[in-house]
Amino acid sequence: MAATGAISLRAPLWSAIALGIAIAALGATRIHQTNIWRILHMRIELWLRNRRGALPAPPTEPFDIAIPDSPGAQCGMRWDGTHLITMLALDRTTVTPTLLATNGPSNGVTLSLADAADCLAQFDIRLAAIDVVTLGMRTKGPDDVVRLYERLLGPLPAAATQTVWLVLRFDPLDNVEAIDIRGSGQEGTVRTALVATRRVAARLASQRVRVTALTAAELTAAESAMFHDIAPQEWTEGWRTLRTNGFELAGFGLAPDHLDATDLGAVWRLPAKSVLTRVRLTPTAATAPGSRASSVAVSALIRRDLAGTGHHDDDGTPRELGLRALRGCQRQVLLDGGQLEAADLLRTTPQQLAEFTVAAAGSGQVIGATREGLGVAVPLFGPGIRRVEIVGGRRLAMLMVLRAVAVGAQVIVHSSRPADWACLVDAVGTPTALAVSSPGSAQYTAAATMIVYDGVASTGQVSDATAVHVRAAIEAPSALLGADVVLLEDPTDPTTVRVRTQGEELTVAVVSIAAEAAYLTPAETRAEAESAPAESEPVLAAV
Repeated sequence: MAATGAISLRAPLWSAIALGIAIAALGATRIHQTNIWRILHMRIELWLRNRRGALPAPPTEPFDIAIPDSPGAQCGMRWDGTHLITMLALDRTTVTPTLLATNGPSNGVTLSLADAADCLAQFDIRLAAIDVVTLGMRTKGPDDVVRLYERLLGPLPAAATQTVWLVLRFDPLDNVEAIDIRGSGQEGTVRTALVATRRVAARLASQRVRVTALTAAELTAAESAMFHDIAPQEWTEGWRTLRTNGFELAGFGLAPDHLDATDLGAVWRLPAKSVLTRVRLTPTAATAPGSRASSVAVSALIRRDLAGTGHHDDDGTPRELGLRALRGCQRQVLLDGGQLEAADLLRTTPQQLAEFTVAAAGSGQVIGATREGLGVAVPLFGPGIRRVEIVGGRRLAMLMVLRAVAVGAQVIVHSSRPADWACLVDAVGTPTALAVSSPGSAQYTAAATMIVYDGVASTGQVSDATAVHVRAAIEAPSALLGADVVLLEDPTDPTTVRVRTQGEELTVAVVSIAAEAAYLTPAETRAEAESAPAESEPVLAAV
């Protein structure tokens, strides 16, 4: 082409050769492992999309299907292109401590990707893909309290709250025989998809992973929650981000050589408003229904959500974690659920995924560290946690409440010594996050997710909030029976606490920083501590 152009312009032959070499060299140039001509093409496409103002088509409305032999139970479904989608939500089955190291969390309740991969090929049905989607947050509370807690955490990958869904993708064209057996047409299609969904739930239940099929309304709510209740058409696509109203999402692909439980868990180190991960499992070989998938393609999408604009700069942190920025295709991958490029796929077998696990629930708040130097976190409020017992002094109780506020708890305190809590309430300065019970606090009580009883008895609580009882060490041990979590302060060493959950107990050294401890003291002491150099603080990152 270069030669033709040069000849038509009657240019010398040597100039045609030089032009051809220059074009070839330019074509061989790669930026972030992408051909420069492809980058130019993607830039033009993005510019044209934004210039046309093309809005994505709204998702199709979901619908409910009655679940046989389960009176009143329904399963929601929705068409996504040629795929029929159902969703399962993972439920917390037990409360256990999570051990935290800088290279990722361990213990806790997990889902093995091998179990999910085994569900791709069923007796007579084949799923097109299974997505394991996790939306998690390190912190969620008043800004000052969040900054304080982040200083304590350092680089520990502690996602206090996590919601996990399984998105099942069913392709009718790949299951014609199974659909015909169940009535064919639309009726046979939804019946077959429902059977596949129930089989996945049963398979996971056999591995002690409890899931719930989402109804149409719950499916809509879950998909909306993944995007912070912002409609798809409200997002503006940039080269590296999606943005709207001072809020940005940036997608990354996790490199295949980093696709394991440790590196996926390490992404929770990223400072962010929230992080979303999507691990997609797809069968790569032509697997007949009922046979074990011989090969599975695994990809991991990481989405980092930040408040404000222009904060997704090239600081090197994502690349250190094996993350590759998805330039020019944010809408396709993040909003439209598109597949990552072939270079981001790991081809493996279900058996080799046995050690690749995904946390089924958040770690909760940090309590302290073990003797071996691992951070210890446990949830003290939230779904499935009805009662927590704190046996020890007021300082321990207030410290745990402060950290609960940092990870999203809305706390109301009933105390026989309300004046002792005043400094903490004043320091937090957000009544919706922390308040002491009083005649004017009814509005905060109604919204509370944690209700603390300090030196007073419970008054027959009927809300879904977690009840936290603060007791002196001299009280009868029988009061602790049936609690989901018990924190037992060592009477001879207030910096040592035994963390007791269902069938598990750990001895933990409570780690704190000066600014955090100052929240439990009068305002003038707090101001002195907050002005102290950060490098002098003992943070969990050092354990």
